[in-house]
Amino acid sequence: MSGENKKEKYLGLPPLPPDFVKEFPPIADVLEDGCIACDRCVPLCFFDAIVMEDRPAHPYKRVAVIVPKNCTGCGLCFEACPVDVIVWVPGPVK
Repeated sequence: MSGENKKEKYLGLPPLPPDFVKEFPPIADVLEDGCIACDRCVPLCFFDAIVMEDRPAHPYKRVAVIVPKNCTGCGLCFEACPVDVIVWVPGPVK
């Protein structure tokens, strides 16, 4: 993946760490409309922060969903996603 594509994957944020890391810990989020329900991310998460949920209206009938309280922002799921729909968002201040 080229550097330019990496910026798009992280919605314009530099790869590691995102600029907001000083104020908010980064966590993952899934852009559900683009999720293809491949299930690559779920087994990679050591923190049980990703689950597959049923979405009857979605083309693939289920999507990956982040459990924010479990997410550490480690980045394994970002690299596993073949369609780049897992992105960083500022997490809650702890």
